[in-house]
Amino acid sequence: MKRKKIVSSLFVTILLGVMLLTQCAFGETAAISVTGTWGGSELATFMKICEAAGVKVNFNTTRDLNAVLATAVKAKTLPDIAILPNPGKLQELAKQGVLKPLTYVSKADLKNYARTWISLGSYAGKLYGIYFKVANKSVIWYNPKEFKKNGWAVPKTWDELVALNKKIVAAGKTPWSIGADIGWPLSDWIENIMIRTAGPEVYEKWINHEIPWTDPAVKKAFQTWGQIVGDPKNLAGGIDGTLATTFQNGAVAVFQDNPKAYLYYEGDFMSGIVTSQLPSVKVGEDMDFFAFPAINPKYGAPVVGGADVLVAFSNKPEVKKLMKYLTTVQANEIAVQGGFLSQNKGVSLDAYPNVVSRNSARILTKASIYAFDASDLMPPAVGNQGGFWDACKRYIQDPSKLDAILADMEALAKKNY
Repeated sequence: MKRKKIVSSLFVTILLGVMLLTQCAFGETAAISVTGTWGGSELATFMKICEAAGVKVNFNTTRDLNAVLATAVKAKTLPDIAILPNPGKLQELAKQGVLKPLTYVSKADLKNYARTWISLGSYAGKLYGIYFKVANKSVIWYNPKEFKKNGWAVPKTWDELVALNKKIVAAGKTPWSIGADIGWPLSDWIENIMIRTAGPEVYEKWINHEIPWTDPAVKKAFQTWGQIVGDPKNLAGGIDGTLATTFQNGAVAVFQDNPKAYLYYEGDFMSGIVTSQLPSVKVGEDMDFFAFPAINPKYGAPVVGGADVLVAFSNKPEVKKLMKYLTTVQANEIAVQGGFLSQNKGVSLDAYPNVVSRNSARILTKASIYAFDASDLMPPAVGNQGGFWDACKRYIQDPSKLDAILADMEALAKKNY
């Protein structure tokens, strides 16, 4: 009897030891490494998603992602997963052969994604990335109460937008507030117009400098924008006031008491900026947006913006589990409740926490074309300050000099591509 108790105790001890070793092997040591720029609420939301997936993560937040990954490639110390800021970086790493194709992500997993998202995440016919946390920069802000008071209708096409512009001027009011002291909000205008007039293929060629800046398609985009910015009467503060106004104050001007203008273009993130300065403004009542309208019906109303993409450098089981989970409706519902915008069509609009995010998601999921911000994908010397941004400022100052402006951009592009 005593011997049986000893054997039984020994068995229990061995069993507990095995359980402890298993817990160590698949507990702390099973955590995968993820590197990205996310922090604060973004990171908190992501960690909730990882927890729901049943995957432990060690997250490395860095503000110099390109340098960190370049060093890791050379030293062969790559993380299991990285969160990249655009498809250009995905293409670069896939070309280097350091990314693992996501062969385990099936067509069924991607059933709620428009083809454009699969294409953006692919290289040489293989899927390498899952996009997450999308930005929508194809919306125009307005005050519904002011529109109702003045009998103005929300435009659905570019021609209707131009007609509304003229109607507001005829009423002795100023249609647009544009903050142009920094140029990137101006380049966003051209990007939205370019993809609506030239289409996604030409837009892509423009980004890659496969067509020159002097191409008729680029000129047409600027000239179309000129229907808005080409007349100082359309702009709050005229030309000088526009060029001296920040993009934040440009938006505030539309929603303050006694508004200086009635329309403002920029991304779906503007509500937080405005309400931080005008706490009495109620989003959905005093402040709302409509989709940047179609110009050529052939291309509809694409969405221009940005999105982060998760890529894998290893094929660990935990990596596969997390990457597959990111495609699920459940993961995306957690994301949108944490403030993200999802392109997953399976996510109910009711899952979004407020009217702005719901409306933005509606526009995003209805769009058949999603295009990345062109200036972000161009060489910085071309796409940013000193290049594209300043070209837009110069155009506002004097639209008649468009040919010279585009010739200067082409010369700049030839030096930097």
